[in-house]
Amino acid sequence: MSPHQRRGILSFVLLMLLPLLSLAGPLSIGSFTQLKMEYQYTDYLKYKYPNPILFEYPGQLYSQPVPYIADFPENRALVKVTQSLGINDVIHVKYQYSDLDRDKWQDLFNLKYVRNLSGATEAHASTQVTRGSGSFLGEMFEVGGRIDWAGFFWMEGSYAYYSNKVDTAGSSRSDAHSTELTLRQSLTKSTAFQVRHSYFFASGDRADFVSNTLTFWISQFFPTKTAVHLEWREHWDTTHYLSHAPAIEIDQYLSWATILKLRARFYTGKPKDPAALALIQGDHFESDSFSASITHNLFAETKVMFRYRYYWSDQEIQMNTYLITLEHIL
Repeated sequence: MSPHQRRGILSFVLLMLLPLLSLAGPLSIGSFTQLKMEYQYTDYLKYKYPNPILFEYPGQLYSQPVPYIADFPENRALVKVTQSLGINDVIHVKYQYSDLDRDKWQDLFNLKYVRNLSGATEAHASTQVTRGSGSFLGEMFEVGGRIDWAGFFWMEGSYAYYSNKVDTAGSSRSDAHSTELTLRQSLTKSTAFQVRHSYFFASGDRADFVSNTLTFWISQFFPTKTAVHLEWREHWDTTHYLSHAPAIEIDQYLSWATILKLRARFYTGKPKDPAALALIQGDHFESDSFSASITHNLFAETKVMFRYRYYWSDQEIQMNTYLITLEHIL
């Protein structure tokens, strides 16, 4: 995508957001407009994927693959506007641009509506359009809801439908469905337990694909204004791929305006599919990640966040990720 095209897209997004920004002010009790801007940069200290391919004919050209843009964009920028329409209705408008190099880029447009049904329940509906290099176009529609009884019991569920095509003629399409259910229960005044199940089903020309992800958390708050979250995630699918991912997160309240978060995760995956095994070294792979973020309220209506993340994999991948976020209530 050329710089001229990128400027055109950003201009279009800003024009779409202007009507929402004009709504800021005393529409009714509880009305507000929040603007969020985010930029992320990833530098690759070491990258090699997959193993070199040995061609039968020496004269044939070979180009090394590059990371999948949705997982490892080198540059990512996000603009999000949240507009409340009174005390019961909120609209979120989001635009995100990612790129890895000149030939690999991705646009994401998302619109979400949230309705407060009562003091303890809310419902939401959202739609999303994604486009990228290679004439890729994806569409998503999601509905869901949440129940929150004063923080003692919390439940959230959603259903999403995805439709993707890889060319403008739509000759190659795929459809997918996903559901997610999260339950959280307070065990004591300072301890809570949470479980989440994610289900994904995709229909393809050759075979259907089904995956399940089950995640457990237990959270403990200490008198030192420290919250510790222990996490365990299990993933399995129809290709007989299995992964385990334990993690720990520590949130420390440094002051009323500043929060420090530290997170570490270990991941191990074991594929069984021959095509997947051909892309990795050995019969499984492992990775570690560590992140640290600090969030600070500059003013009552303005918040900034800085985050650093280090990622390492035994597949000869290392990277640093830097993120800066600004949120402001107009």
